[in-house]
Amino acid sequence: MLRAIAAGLLAASVSAGALAHKFPDLSCRAFSGKFVQLATKSGRRFEVYRTGPPSARVGLLLLPGKAGLDQHTLAWADRVGAQGYRVLTMGLGSKHKDGSAPTRARGRSIARERAALHYLSAPGRKIVTFGWGRAGALQSIQASAADPSDVSGTVLCDGGVSAKGVLLRKLKSKVLLIAFQKTTPLKNLQNFEARMRIYGKPLIVHYYNIDPEAANPTGRHFDSAIAQEVWGQARIFFRQIAFLCRRCAPYPRLLFDYRR
Repeated sequence: MLRAIAAGLLAASVSAGALAHKFPDLSCRAFSGKFVQLATKSGRRFEVYRTGPPSARVGLLLLPGKAGLDQHTLAWADRVGAQGYRVLTMGLGSKHKDGSAPTRARGRSIARERAALHYLSAPGRKIVTFGWGRAGALQSIQASAADPSDVSGTVLCDGGVSAKGVLLRKLKSKVLLIAFQKTTPLKNLQNFEARMRIYGKPLIVHYYNIDPEAANPTGRHFDSAIAQEVWGQARIFFRQIAFLCRRCAPYPRLLFDYRR
């Protein structure tokens, strides 16, 4: 659903000097970011899209779920980066036809998420994972649980309430859940809140009694005020994370240039 928000609410005006990429459906468009190759500890290489200022105090790992690195995701990442955040975005990786991940593939996914978080980290920078849709939100929890000491915030947008306790117990970050009644029944939301209380995990919830299509610029029921409200709550959360002093560190600006 939020893939479409990238085309409207967060549609980017991008620079003309961007690099062409191997994906043919993206070669005709200019993006302000850059594709980079990362590697897991075992040496498996994978591709991510990087954008935003190297000096940013908040780094976002954007997880688009099933959308992958399509043009909507890249435009969304560019627009977020233009607002002052250092951004990496990456796809899901291998899945079964039913949407579940086999144990082996899940292990590879976790290794990729750890490598991405390590690359995104910098002195004085707070890291937030941001996933949308059921698949992306679960991946956001998984990424935060994979490297809990380095993640300060976890955002779940329109998904994530079915995460297993084994993942939730590992979280050390604050969690923001943006949910819609149509896709997240109140009972499911209450069960998730109860589990978070049991595990002692900080949770902020914004629950909208609206059709999630209201935040979809390509849908028939789009409402720009609602779309702005959804993104506004995320930005408030980012500001809270930016000033979170769980792991205070100096902010030597010049050190951020090494990953240009």
